[in-house]
Amino acid sequence: MIERYTEKAIKVILFAQEEAFMAKHARLYPEHILAGIVREGSGLSSRLLKAAGVTMDMLREVIHSRQFRRHEGKNPSETMLFSSTVKKILREAWYEVQSSGTYYVTPENLFLSLLKDDESRTINLLNEFGVNFEKIRASVEKVSNKSTKPFVHPEETSVVSSQPLKFFDKSIFYEEEKLKNLIETAKVKLEQTSHEAFGTEQLAQAIIENRDSRIYEILEAEGINSQNFIQKLQAIDSRKDEYNTNEPEFTPKAYNAMLSAHDIAKELGSTFIKPEHVLLGILREKQGIACRIFEELGVNADSLYRKIINPIEKEKPEVLTIIKLAKEEARRMEQNIIGTEQVLLGILGEGTGIGAHVLRNLGVTLKDTRIEVKKIIGPGYHYSEYNEPVFTPRAKRVIAKAWRKAKKLNKQKFTSEHLLLAITGEKESIAMRVLEILGVDTVEIKQGILNEIRKNAISTDINE
Repeated sequence: MIERYTEKAIKVILFAQEEAFMAKHARLYPEHILAGIVREGSGLSSRLLKAAGVTMDMLREVIHSRQFRRHEGKNPSETMLFSSTVKKILREAWYEVQSSGTYYVTPENLFLSLLKDDESRTINLLNEFGVNFEKIRASVEKVSNKSTKPFVHPEETSVVSSQPLKFFDKSIFYEEEKLKNLIETAKVKLEQTSHEAFGTEQLAQAIIENRDSRIYEILEAEGINSQNFIQKLQAIDSRKDEYNTNEPEFTPKAYNAMLSAHDIAKELGSTFIKPEHVLLGILREKQGIACRIFEELGVNADSLYRKIINPIEKEKPEVLTIIKLAKEEARRMEQNIIGTEQVLLGILGEGTGIGAHVLRNLGVTLKDTRIEVKKIIGPGYHYSEYNEPVFTPRAKRVIAKAWRKAKKLNKQKFTSEHLLLAITGEKESIAMRVLEILGVDTVEIKQGILNEIRKNAISTDINE
């Protein structure tokens, strides 16, 4: 069922697991979910709870005092069991989104389900903190109900995954040479400390000391250098901002930063995670010692993030443009759900890539594709800025397949042809149904891609 959760809701569950692990609890309980909501930080319920005076320190004090069943594991479990109460809360959240027609669980759905818990544990806890939970509930319900017209995306399926959350293979951090060197430098920095795990501070320090990178110049212009960073670092006598006891290799916050780096690399069309993606991941998460030092040095994290990513975006990576256009196509149809058909429209809208050339050569136009997409998916529902755009499981699979295909071919970037090839592998997708209606089949697409690649190779040889 986790594939039916927005990225923010998945973060809530991950944070809840971390809080349970830190408290040495063997299962997830409502208190952990509430802590996950507050810790996620960007959701409406989190902002309202914080405004009412609820802090992570208050929640952790309560959680650590609970006499729940203990665990003796050394690492956070990827299959941490849910208590019966939490299972009921998650089911309630799922029923809630089904009835509203949004079909994706958000942190707000989780929060409202916590307040419906028959045992009233969350309500009692908020009462202890002196929080007017009814006022918060009314505000969250008001926003959550802004869009109630039912919409079922044709790519949605009743089959949901029962697999536990999985952590990605950390070996990908050693594939790109510059990032491999960064990790090795960070290891040296780690060995100079008494710590067992990487923190954001080691990763940032390794980036700051690399004088040969473009990032070095940006950081130097912001007044961040190796000397003042180390001075601030030496003044910090506790790693409580990042480190969970006995967690190897990465602290949770460094791990989250690397997870964000992985996502950013894909968003920017890169098949490798590079040092700039790591720093962007640190800045996106806005957590950990590195961000704390940046703040103390008077650097605005959002501003620094834009200075690093703007030059990359100005290069207009193909996949980044396609994803942005796919989101625009979803908004155009008053949807918050992005399916393979929007990815197809994004490829056509981008216009300059091999994917767009192949489709145009086969007589597929943006206008005709939009018409056929609307016929299949029908009318949308009122687009709400409060509901983050989400990809259908099939659309996520297309992007992941394209990324893996490009990596297998040893490409530095994955582009429109990889996305189009991935779409041809999803026979039941809306995108393929549209292409078939327009008279195009898989064989023609694959042959068209090969022809374009050969044409580009010949053109390159001639120019050389």
